[in-house]
Amino acid sequence: GGPPPPRKRRTGLIVASLLALALVIGLGVVGWFYFTGRFGIGPLSAADKEAASAITDGVEKPSWAEDDDVECAVDDLVGEHRSKGLEKRGVVEKDGDSWSYTGEWRGDDAAAYYESLLDCTDDWADKVGEEWKLSDTDCLGDIDPGTVGAFFAKDSLTLASGEESVAEDSKKAVEELDECYLEEPAAPEAEAAPAYRAVAFTFAEPEKPEAGELVISTGGEGSWTPISGTSVEVETEEGGAKGCVEAQAATTYPWGSTATSETEICGTAKPKRIWWQKPKKRCTTQPGCYSFQLNYEGFKDFASITARYTSNGGNCDAVSGSCSDTITAVPGGRGTVVTWSFPGSYRGTFVAKVGPLKAKIPN
Repeated sequence: GGPPPPRKRRTGLIVASLLALALVIGLGVVGWFYFTGRFGIGPLSAADKEAASAITDGVEKPSWAEDDDVECAVDDLVGEHRSKGLEKRGVVEKDGDSWSYTGEWRGDDAAAYYESLLDCTDDWADKVGEEWKLSDTDCLGDIDPGTVGAFFAKDSLTLASGEESVAEDSKKAVEELDECYLEEPAAPEAEAAPAYRAVAFTFAEPEKPEAGELVISTGGEGSWTPISGTSVEVETEEGGAKGCVEAQAATTYPWGSTATSETEICGTAKPKRIWWQKPKKRCTTQPGCYSFQLNYEGFKDFASITARYTSNGGNCDAVSGSCSDTITAVPGGRGTVVTWSFPGSYRGTFVAKVGPLKAKIPN
């Protein structure tokens, strides 16, 4: 018979099989790297998850966010940079076989983290607005979360670098919040009442603002001091003088801005006065005599006081022959000018005058 048929070469089939096997193995390896996060993409690796846990446990949670919101934002951060990247950026550091949170942030990472936290928080504007006691949160919700995130990052996180950029964006957030909500409070109101060498001011209960804290202060520019209670006294040095208080109402909002209004309120101190009074010590100059002492109050410390006396409109009939006395007011502005003794038979009208002030001994 004829020659046998040629044998088919199987080399190509073997090569193809080997290539297919290599592809399967390669895909398996690639898949393993992908699903374990070894490529820096896809699901988080075990190291990434440990770093995320360290940040979640260490970073301060704002009162308007939930635990799940923080975990969501941290996952976004770790998903973008992975544990190795965050180690280089200073957010975490290797602590033996585990990770620890450093508490220090780059400015851009801090702002990005808070922007993610706002995005992860359902109805973040309503929750932040509730915390800030805003009745209308529409305007807050219209502000870019990235700008608001920069405000929270600057206010809440320790920035190791990039402070300028975060501060600039934070300032924009504050400006927009001010435009939405800042209102000048009503000027303080107070009732002035005369006091001894002073005026007492009692302030009305101020109308509380929708958001923020309202404080009433006195003292003037550069020396505003919050009042304790509802009243304040302003000294006038002497009676009958005018006393004024500068008052300020200041509302400080949760984002740090302050709105103020100022006013001046005046009143008059109790007037100076002189009066005759029977002394505790009885007259002993002669049988049947009686005495009166001339008192003063409301005078300025160390002021010169001259008292002039008349009896029935004429000469005072003083034994010494002098119808006047000059003394220096003691500290506190209260004291006695003189003590006069009269015979038991005296029934005249005895008058003392100090400037425009007059005091008469009754019959």
